[in-house]
Amino acid sequence: MSKKLYFYYGTMASAKTLRLLTTAYNFEENNIKIMVMKPSQDTRDGDGVIKSRVGLVRKCTMIQPDADLFLAVEHYNTQMLSRFSKLEWVLVDEAQFLSEKQVDQLAKVVDVLGISVMCYGLRTDFQSHLFPGSKRLLELADEINEVKASCKCGRKTNINARIDKNGHVITAGDQVMVGGDDLYRPLCRKCWYELINKKEKDREISVKD
Repeated sequence: MSKKLYFYYGTMASAKTLRLLTTAYNFEENNIKIMVMKPSQDTRDGDGVIKSRVGLVRKCTMIQPDADLFLAVEHYNTQMLSRFSKLEWVLVDEAQFLSEKQVDQLAKVVDVLGISVMCYGLRTDFQSHLFPGSKRLLELADEINEVKASCKCGRKTNINARIDKNGHVITAGDQVMVGGDDLYRPLCRKCWYELINKKEKDREISVKD
């Protein structure tokens, strides 16, 4: 079986992390050696921990912004495991926070080390623009799969809307702002545009008053 770079993307609340954790569990149940990682930018659950919305938790290796992932995986494979037990899979959560260079390094893990890599993450930010890491994964991945979820209206979610404390959609700001349900709401494009239009109309009325 050929080794591949996989990218599973979806909006927030689409159970991406749950899929990663259950995949990791299934691999380990079958004595398949894995390495699980996530970027250090994701600080919601603390250092060295991946946690799903349903409560599943496991330890992981944190990826620093300047880390060389090829060297990190190579070191783990040769130094942490025995010569009789080698890595077969690398699983990466919150892959949108990877740099483009780090995605290239993961592709090298597949092609040079012969280890399959499975990345899970968001495709786009709160403005519907691609994250650099996700963009590179879309360019390089051997297999790309969407993890689908439903908007409150029944359509498929494809926007990670950033919401303020009053429930108004935010359309400007830094691309990376870590948060959960208090800050983000997965929406379909239609509902997202409706919230933006409502915000603009409310602003116009406020100015007139």
